[in-house]
Amino acid sequence: MDEAGESRIVEHSTCLACGCLCDDIRVVVEGGRVVEAGNACAIGRPWFVSRKPGEGRPPVTIDGRPAGRDEAIGRAAAILRGSKAPVIWGLSGTTVEAVASALAIADRIGAVVDLAGSAEAAAKLRAFQRVGQVSASLGEVKDRADVVVFWGVDPLVTHPRHWERYSVEHRGRFVPGGRADRTVIVVDSELTETSRSADLFVRVARDRQAEMLTVLRSLVRGVEIDPGRAERATGVPLSELEALADRLKKARYGALFSGSSFGRGSAGAGAYEALLKLVSDLNEGRRFVTLGLGGPGDGAGASAVLGWQAGASSAVDYGEGYPRHLPGEATLAARLEAGEVDAVLIVADDPAAHLDAGMIDRLGTVPAIVVAPGATGWPRPLADAFDVARPGIEAGGTVARVDGVMLPLRPAISSGLPTDRDILDAIGASV
Repeated sequence: MDEAGESRIVEHSTCLACGCLCDDIRVVVEGGRVVEAGNACAIGRPWFVSRKPGEGRPPVTIDGRPAGRDEAIGRAAAILRGSKAPVIWGLSGTTVEAVASALAIADRIGAVVDLAGSAEAAAKLRAFQRVGQVSASLGEVKDRADVVVFWGVDPLVTHPRHWERYSVEHRGRFVPGGRADRTVIVVDSELTETSRSADLFVRVARDRQAEMLTVLRSLVRGVEIDPGRAERATGVPLSELEALADRLKKARYGALFSGSSFGRGSAGAGAYEALLKLVSDLNEGRRFVTLGLGGPGDGAGASAVLGWQAGASSAVDYGEGYPRHLPGEATLAARLEAGEVDAVLIVADDPAAHLDAGMIDRLGTVPAIVVAPGATGWPRPLADAFDVARPGIEAGGTVARVDGVMLPLRPAISSGLPTDRDILDAIGASV
């Protein structure tokens, strides 16, 4: 794509460094490398300009030794074809097109499909299945929301441009004053950068969130509350909860943002279910929605593809010849724990970031095929490893933002490597 020494600019690139998936990045390329990323934040710029992981390593390895691509694809296909209990895992760092290719392989070999981070999202999925969710696009939020709530998240640190692009500072059609026309509320267990910029901050212990949300629901619905009992349950004076409920009820259009950590722990599903019910209650007399901030990469896209092809957004087992949603059972961790895995295809994610040391040790006893940027440089022995182009920088495709909006990727440079979709299609054809 690039000639040595060439300098050029790629407009409207999409950044996958955090859940904002900002698609207004102005990428500057010199000498075949990205040297600047205009409009990118402190998280996004290093994502664009840093060197590729595993750079200088062979593009394909078998058991750690350099190998030809055709040989490794044949070997990978043979492993998967002969497997009785295969698992396909990861998929959050790639494109929706590559996820579809991975699901085609799963359908052919009867594999379990488990997304990276599925254990953390399990409680939220159960709550969503029980009560549903009132949601919207970020475009609707930034044009209409006059009350914005950040519950247990610190976007000024974790999603630096969320505040300016989607939730607070943007001058929207119905909030022309931007920040001046919005009330910003933060509910968290500690002071954060975001709470210091809020109009109202309410501190609540992490293990009291379900109780606080239940009391807020009662206040929003006009139920009389005993002050002492409410404070003992939540750890927050009733007067503060009443002030918070009053701010929520005064909204014309409210938006509540939570993070990936919300809903974790033994009471996680109950807390998240209470949050969804609170937002539903707030829709009587006003519009109120809830959204996550989203993680880096394309986790939302992977969930979407799995949902529309298999009917569930995680923990799907194709072993019976058709997809079955088996939460808590059809996961890499559960299958490794039970000793029911004899081959793993890892796509675009590193298990070390999601599994504990015991699970990593168990994974080391199973033939592992890895298709990911820098895979041949991983410090673990792998049956097959394929280094591939980085989505968004060296490879195109489509990704989904946390609100379901699909965004195109505009690669700025070429690495000379195939995409993960190319490798998955070749393995699928050989299988």
